[in-house]
Amino acid sequence: MNVFMKTTLGLLLFIYCNLVLMAQEKPYLGAEIRSVETFLYGKFEVRMKPTEASGMIYSFFTFYDEPDFESKWNEVDIEILGRYSNEIQFNAIVGNHQMFEKRYVLPFNPHEEYHTYAFTWTPQYIAWSIDGVEVYRQTGEHIAKMNRAQKIMMNVWPSSSVAWAGKIDPSKFPLEGSYDYVSYYAYQPKGLDTFKLKWTDPFDQLDFGRWQLATHTFDTNECVFTPDNAVVKDGFLQLKITKPEDEEVVVIPDVFIESAKVVANTSKKYANYIPVKVQFYSPLNKMYVKSDFFKVTEGTVMHTYFDVDRTYVILYVDGLDIRKIKKQYVLYIPTITGAEKYTQEISIK
Repeated sequence: MNVFMKTTLGLLLFIYCNLVLMAQEKPYLGAEIRSVETFLYGKFEVRMKPTEASGMIYSFFTFYDEPDFESKWNEVDIEILGRYSNEIQFNAIVGNHQMFEKRYVLPFNPHEEYHTYAFTWTPQYIAWSIDGVEVYRQTGEHIAKMNRAQKIMMNVWPSSSVAWAGKIDPSKFPLEGSYDYVSYYAYQPKGLDTFKLKWTDPFDQLDFGRWQLATHTFDTNECVFTPDNAVVKDGFLQLKITKPEDEEVVVIPDVFIESAKVVANTSKKYANYIPVKVQFYSPLNKMYVKSDFFKVTEGTVMHTYFDVDRTYVILYVDGLDIRKIKKQYVLYIPTITGAEKYTQEISIK
């Protein structure tokens, strides 16, 4: 048995045991969609209707999606909870998940009809509106920290936090959040703040040039996101919550490196480095993708980019000689407690 096979089997055993210990099992399937492009400031608008059901979260938000997001968190939220017939929640999150939350009482039931929800994000304030009327505004020191380009995102998911979302009622599954359209307006700070419409997606089809589908999960989320649960039908984007057909638990997939190859460099910031794409067989939990877990036999890993769907990572390598690329290897060395001895290596193509 060669080194690769031994280390792969060892890694499999470790990951399997660790997943069992961490109880990373999810009983439901959900959906998440996010923009390919990122946006710094602007007006973000959606027309949507969620389904009334305890335990459910329906969202429209922006999020800074880079590997250092935990320490440099930037997020602006609109969340509708299925347990309430007259409430919406607004939130701005900065730094190490520092939240500035507002619960707002609605004059209608958001689950009965489509309504328009929006927020305007500027360097001075964030303001939320409903059906074209501003209902809440935040200013203060935390707004200055909201300065990172973010992706537009929507998801539906059942929360394990009973105190917040209520008890999950799987008898109502399948259910969905329905999105009529999304619009983006660019921020124009000349004189009075203005916002110019750049595009509207009416969801006549799922535009993969604009949107990505997610395949991950996170703490307190009782589902795994699957592309199959994001459907465009009759001019509406439907993000669904379902139970697996076989009623068995959905387990987060095991982690393996499938390939490593040099790819074209599309990054301006890291243009001087050689990008190596490390592809995984299955989506990866972020705990396994720290920069110092990856090394190359020649050169230094200067930066890593973790893909939105958690299926690959880009290593930006300084000093890699592509003329001798067939002799180079990527070394995966997880230094999580108890896993130091597991090392996986794969040749670069």
